[in-house]
Amino acid sequence: MMVYLGTTFNRPGFNELLHDIENKSINMVITKDLSRLGRDYIKTGEYIENYFPEKNIRYVAITDGIDTYIDSTNNDITPFKAIMNDMYAKDISKKIRSVFREKQNQGENLCSIPAYGYKKHPSIKNKLVIDENVVDIVRKIFDMYANGHSTVEIANYLNGNKYLSPTGYRKTGIVQDKNKTGYNWNEVTICNILKNEVYIGNTVQNKTTVISYKVKKIKTVKKEDQIRVNNTHKPIIDKYIFEKVNSILEKRGTNTKFKYDYLSRGLIYCYHCKRKLQIVLKKSRSKNSKLHPYITCTNYKTRGYYPININYEKFEKQILDIVRKITQTYADKEMLDSVYERYKNKTLDIKEDLQKKIEEINKKICEINNDLDKMYTDKLRGIILQEDYIRYAQKITFERTNLVKQKENLAKKLTQEKKSDKAKEENESREVVENFLKLEQIDKIYLYRLINKIEIDKDKNVYIYFNFSRLNFMDENLDGFIKIEELLN
Repeated sequence: MMVYLGTTFNRPGFNELLHDIENKSINMVITKDLSRLGRDYIKTGEYIENYFPEKNIRYVAITDGIDTYIDSTNNDITPFKAIMNDMYAKDISKKIRSVFREKQNQGENLCSIPAYGYKKHPSIKNKLVIDENVVDIVRKIFDMYANGHSTVEIANYLNGNKYLSPTGYRKTGIVQDKNKTGYNWNEVTICNILKNEVYIGNTVQNKTTVISYKVKKIKTVKKEDQIRVNNTHKPIIDKYIFEKVNSILEKRGTNTKFKYDYLSRGLIYCYHCKRKLQIVLKKSRSKNSKLHPYITCTNYKTRGYYPININYEKFEKQILDIVRKITQTYADKEMLDSVYERYKNKTLDIKEDLQKKIEEINKKICEINNDLDKMYTDKLRGIILQEDYIRYAQKITFERTNLVKQKENLAKKLTQEKKSDKAKEENESREVVENFLKLEQIDKIYLYRLINKIEIDKDKNVYIYFNFSRLNFMDENLDGFIKIEELLN
């Protein structure tokens, strides 16, 4: 059943009323009170002051004592009543939004339709549980994409095996149908699943909102303003796999300008402004030359940085040669161990530095706690006033909150450093390298799995940042990346 609010005049019953007025079928409109006509004070006034008199329509609001046919003081205050009705609607809207926002902040899932792979908890309201009927399909989608399959290939696989799309499953309750003729999977559906944090146990809400309580047009909310609560339900996908998939997805993007999808597209960045560089087709300086792809920073003038103009074909060839050499070194266990020993010494220094910063923050937090205790004692003794205590306590409590956040971030970095040489990454990196070296023709997805990004500076120096910690330390400088000086000169 469709519900129509008083803040809109686009209601079936009201439209029928206007139709009768235009056809001169009626000459009088009666409502219980003014709010039953509408709660938008601008349009309500327009109908009462202009439209009804123009059409010779008498309007009566019974409980408000409004009757446009007679001269009454109640008619004079009609605009003020219309404003009050509008304000009431606005107040109700604020209260409802406030309740929803509080529930979202508590991690309650307010979506009417659960994400594919989940269903509503049978007894706990606004809680998700895993749907065992289709959970394996979700895992298959992530597994295929992480192992190099495109969204098109995944969609073709699911359709070929007669799996119904999320819409089809929701409407029919059938997972796989041999006689399937509709409810096909497509790239958009696959991408939406791959990007959805719900599969790692997070609830992200407030992604869209309406412009106002009157204007129901939907707009997208900025990512930083969305409400994100972690660990609200049981995850389906490991966070490590999810981040790897989304890293590939972000780099891969879509390609609509070129017939050929360049291997390094999405990986190349400007060293100075840290923005992605573009690949554009240009002619060389020689006469009657053909179009060739060039790497360029199209907005370098407006950004105030340096121009970059590099022949992409030469760039790709040399980059692939360097990557092959590094991966071959990585595959040589003896060479790898000698290089990695130097890397471990450097990471030990990083860990010690992080631990030192955490200890300094702990000391500051302890000092703040002692200050608060002393101030509270002074307040009880009457040495400082209540308002002075509150003002200063709020100030240093805010400072303590920021220190706690800094400590949490440093602790996360320290944990990552400790985990960086774990077997999980080691096994995956070795598997990717071995498969990469076996390829006769370089695969774009494998390149994405190996390389995080490639930066080029104004002097055409190239910096390669790998996804795996050990690959980043295959050169002697151990700066966390491979720097190739004047590679393109």
